[in-house]
Amino acid sequence: MTTATTEIPMGSRHACLTPLLAALLAGCSSSAATTPDAGSGRAPVDGGTSHTSRSSRSSGAGASSSSGGATHHDGGAPGTADATSDGGGTPSGPTVAGCPMFPATYAYNQDISQASVDVGSAGYLAALKANAPVIGLDYPGGEIYSVVPASQPNVHVQAGSAYGFDTTDTFFFVADAGSSMAPIPAGVQFENQGTPNADHHMMVVQQGTCQLFELYAWNPTSATTGWSVMVTWDLRGANAQIPDNLEVGSTTAAGTPLLPGVIWPDEVAAGEISHAIDIVMPVNAVAKCKYVHPASSGSWTATGGFPYGGRFRLKASYDLTKVTGTQALVVLKSLQKYGMFNTDISGETRSSFRLGGLGSAQGWVESDITQLGNLTWDDFDVIDLGTVMTLNGCQ
Repeated sequence: MTTATTEIPMGSRHACLTPLLAALLAGCSSSAATTPDAGSGRAPVDGGTSHTSRSSRSSGAGASSSSGGATHHDGGAPGTADATSDGGGTPSGPTVAGCPMFPATYAYNQDISQASVDVGSAGYLAALKANAPVIGLDYPGGEIYSVVPASQPNVHVQAGSAYGFDTTDTFFFVADAGSSMAPIPAGVQFENQGTPNADHHMMVVQQGTCQLFELYAWNPTSATTGWSVMVTWDLRGANAQIPDNLEVGSTTAAGTPLLPGVIWPDEVAAGEISHAIDIVMPVNAVAKCKYVHPASSGSWTATGGFPYGGRFRLKASYDLTKVTGTQALVVLKSLQKYGMFNTDISGETRSSFRLGGLGSAQGWVESDITQLGNLTWDDFDVIDLGTVMTLNGCQ
């Protein structure tokens, strides 16, 4: 039997969760109506150095020395390995810091260019056109991740909860994570660092162990304290689905990892995004209580009709020749092959892509990448949703 959840508004942009300690477990999603400044608070701090090298093209790339320092990546993105192996040897599909960015079988890595259209696609898209017609992106971006070596020492991290998959691919959950451990380096950088009253995401990838540590808070008190949640993902494990009966979300409200859904500048510069990307949607676009895999939780406050985890695909008939430059073109081709998932809600009136890079100096050409704002819902199909699930006790 599943446990009833209570949703807690936590911020205006990308929703995430805090378990309600009065209950066994709980999930949440953001729905406040304010909108943070997408261009503020993005500069590197604490002496950290940002890099935009395509760190994941080879197994050791982008790593710092064994002394325990971190390499920060505000543009260094998951790459695509040339091998076709799924296990043992070089991983296939997107990679990060020498690790697969989840197995080739993971939903984000699936080619859905020939997948069936959902029978309800036209209705879903009509509702989106009526209630939330605008698509855009947060320019110049602000997501960032750090790569640390296997020797990076663990430090205590204080979070409202900590859960995920350990190095044996086993799921764990700690309801009051006051002293969880993670290899967070000194000088680590994260989204909206130094900016209060805004979403803060931190991502740290550890080489060797291939563990991805993702943290979220609206107002963390430091790099290691005041976090709402810390989720650990085993990038090599076959188990990347948070159990449905928990209904806890993750650093995205839907319960998906954040890293693979970001549009990274160096990934675009290399000419290929080999995975699906995320779209953050307004509260009146997302269905209350509903979700489909790879999501593992839904929203108690949403008022629309489209479930978390639902997948859109850009139509093959979309005229790519009307796009100038190359950056938006790379994203559009990925949307035709891998599609996009909705994984969060916001208080904004538009749907938006997550853009990596701390500020405008990370290789983005504004007149190019912002052409994604020309997309409309008429340009998409909804891919077969499969089983639509309902949060326990949510009405």
